[in-house]
Amino acid sequence: MTDVLGSPVSRNALLRLIAALSDPPVTEPRVFGVDEFAQRKGRIYGARRKGRIYGTVLVDVETRRPIDLLLDRGADTLEAWLAERPGIENACRDRAPSFAEGATRGAPQAIEIADRWHL
Repeated sequence: MTDVLGSPVSRNALLRLIAALSDPPVTEPRVFGVDEFAQRKGRIYGARRKGRIYGTVLVDVETRRPIDLLLDRGADTLEAWLAERPGIENACRDRAPSFAEGATRGAPQAIEIADRWHL
């Protein structure tokens, strides 16, 4: 999209700009989706694995809007985020062990759903 606008920018530069913004107010999602994203080695988010750094993106499935970025894709990080949001009813996720564990511990009341891309 930045190429179309005549201002090419790398995805990592955009993520750094977004991370520098203050967080807008977000209502607690009823249904959330979670997935990881990879960046090049040595960038701003997450834990290294196979020479890459991974973070987690959380999305309100009903509004289709991203609601948060987490620094890594660990179970403890997801659990802590979910524990602060007791109104979550459904968790849409892939079958990664860290997401399964984090969702189960952080939102035990939520029904967990495997998203269609990961079945």
